[in-house]
Amino acid sequence: MPFTELISGNRNWLSPKLYCLLTNLENLIRSKAHRFHPTNHKGVYVVSDPTAKLHICRRRRHNRSKRGIMRGVGKLASDYSLNRLGQVSGGILVDRGANVGELGLWARSSGMNYIAFEPEDLEATCCDLNNFSSYTTVAEGRTTHRLALWHTSTTLEFYSKPASADSSLIQMAAFVSVKKIKAVRLDEMLTAEDLVSRPAVFKVEAEGAEPEVLRGAGELLKCFDYVAVDCGPERGIEKRHTFIETHAILIEAGFMPVAANFHRVTILWRNNRSTHHFEA
Repeated sequence: MPFTELISGNRNWLSPKLYCLLTNLENLIRSKAHRFHPTNHKGVYVVSDPTAKLHICRRRRHNRSKRGIMRGVGKLASDYSLNRLGQVSGGILVDRGANVGELGLWARSSGMNYIAFEPEDLEATCCDLNNFSSYTTVAEGRTTHRLALWHTSTTLEFYSKPASADSSLIQMAAFVSVKKIKAVRLDEMLTAEDLVSRPAVFKVEAEGAEPEVLRGAGELLKCFDYVAVDCGPERGIEKRHTFIETHAILIEAGFMPVAANFHRVTILWRNNRSTHHFEA
């Protein structure tokens, strides 16, 4: 195999060390900001640049940091219009579908508390390493909740498709595996007292199960200042969007849409009772 093809071609068959070595060589040649290394956690890698580091578990996702880790994190926050929330220091972000917890880095750098839900185990491990490794006790509750959020508390089949971040409680095409998983209502995990920090923000990315997640919040939904939802065409084999159902639930709960990213189909709703300043 020619050296140039080895550098730029498909390297997934390589060992972690060799994969990272060649990736870093390519990054150097192409003047990319980040470097990439395996860790002592099986299947987990760390991406680093001069200012930050990020644990990931899907090799190809390292390239999201090619212009800098926090720049990539900031882009994700802007995809959900979170960059338009004004002063958020002292607030709280509840993240359903946290993946590796990139929004946790944004929240903490903005002075917010962070609560994460992620049912994929490796992604949840990365989320722990990225956001909660500085906490000394599990009793503080500072770990990623390895649960699915739903409109009832039950056990459900979880269709795993982690390489493309498409895992869901709703069967989709070309899922990799299926397993039983505990699903809970959000209002059984958190109370209004947990959301006294302002602003309280609920971000929902459930690969098509967004309406069920919101219904599972019940009256607790009204305690949030903002709800940011990925309503894109990801529901089931038919790949239906969830905007209509999501919009109806949030309008009934007293929210109105204030920002949208139509490329990704992410909408930000603001609670009509909120006194928090929004940068229109």
